[in-house]
Amino acid sequence: MSILTPKHWRTSWAPEIRLVDPATSARLHLSGRGVAQHPAYAWSGTRAQARELRRRAIEAGEPWPWRPVNMGEASAMERQA
Repeated sequence: MSILTPKHWRTSWAPEIRLVDPATSARLHLSGRGVAQHPAYAWSGTRAQARELRRRAIEAGEPWPWRPVNMGEASAMERQA
């Protein structure tokens, strides 16, 4: 007998990123709007999720200064700050 693992229990193999404003080094808030005051509240997700956030912001006419940064790079930036 084999045990099947439900799909929602699997971890994502896609690398996670953070969205950072290159002009200010601010991180996008985990809500997808505004700036996170602490790294614990910064948005993190996949590139596909970031593209969807960007698409929605542009459709709504909102500015999109955010650039994707790999989690390792974002962690290094947070330690320097």
